[in-house]
Amino acid sequence: MDYDVVVVGGGPIGCFVARHIAENGRRVLILEEHKEIGEPPHCAGLVSSEVLSISGVKDDVILNEIRGANIYAYDGTKLSFLGEKTYALVIDRILFDKRLSMMAEHSGVELSRDSRVIGFKRDNNKVEVIFIKNGRESKVITPLVIGADGAYSMVARSFNLPLPKEVIYGFQVEGELNCVNPYQVDVMVDNGTSPGWFSWIIPLSRDYARIGLGINIKGNPREYFDKLCNKWEPLRSFKSSNIKRIMGGLIPLGLIERSYTDNVMLVGDAAVQLKPLSGGGLYLGLLAGLICSDIALEALDRWDFSSNVLSKYHKLWMKSVGKEIKLGLRLRKIFLGLTDKERSELLRTLDNQEAKSIILSTGNIDHPWRVAYKIMTHIKVPIIARMLSLAFS
Repeated sequence: MDYDVVVVGGGPIGCFVARHIAENGRRVLILEEHKEIGEPPHCAGLVSSEVLSISGVKDDVILNEIRGANIYAYDGTKLSFLGEKTYALVIDRILFDKRLSMMAEHSGVELSRDSRVIGFKRDNNKVEVIFIKNGRESKVITPLVIGADGAYSMVARSFNLPLPKEVIYGFQVEGELNCVNPYQVDVMVDNGTSPGWFSWIIPLSRDYARIGLGINIKGNPREYFDKLCNKWEPLRSFKSSNIKRIMGGLIPLGLIERSYTDNVMLVGDAAVQLKPLSGGGLYLGLLAGLICSDIALEALDRWDFSSNVLSKYHKLWMKSVGKEIKLGLRLRKIFLGLTDKERSELLRTLDNQEAKSIILSTGNIDHPWRVAYKIMTHIKVPIIARMLSLAFS
């Protein structure tokens, strides 16, 4: 059977792109390897209101609103700030993903669950997509494949497109926890418990939270989680019996040189369209998804799926999403360059009214470089000078 577009991956970005193409009267198939959309969840579910606005998902997926944070260093040094406005939303990620899949299907997208892609054959400007469904091998033909299939994208590997330069291995649980202030997230930056990344507590309510961490080295993230619970004061009372759900995932980082080839485009995590400082992929993925769907429609109108046409997608998302990633990578360079002691010193430096005022007035979950830039240009102390030297070294 022929389709105008086959999207590999039924996550939020894949469904979003498929929907926008189908709304223009095109026949679109999504191949999703899992039986249930949104399962298993891989995300901390902390987003901006812009994510809901762009996606079109209603606000009944919101579980909590975040107005501040407590940031801890390895030695217990703490920076705390709390504002009056909402800086981030905690959402039900499973429901969010399901809503996007339903919206796609209502737009005419055919969604094939439990369908694992195993290969591709390109012939005469079309691609044969081979997948396993219900234990049987099936095939469909399309002129355009869109890979929205995550960090180690099958589409990327099959068509010799770049893979991420760095991958964070994440581990997260949901469970019962007494949250002193349910409107503040807790973050811990400590190479001993989350090397190359950070740990978090995201309250869903006063007595329930998501707790997780990431590591950028080979190892078992669960072992680091146990170490974190033994060390971090807010988790001292947290026990295995409090855990109600366990999840894990991969966070790809970097900036790939090419997200397209003949008959193929990558989007979302497959194209490493994530924020390098936090690993959030919904905001940038949705923005890139709009561009991806526009170029797909243009290619269909012209019936030209060559790299010459599809390269426009890469050029356009690099001007917007790519710029955000580049700025985020510069911040990550600073983060990785600071020792645990220097991070502790930085928190002490920012523990004053001037710095907190900058954070609360400029802070933006989608554009973290804005607050970093303002701090580095307004506060003149040795640790800030050190950060500037790291950023431009």
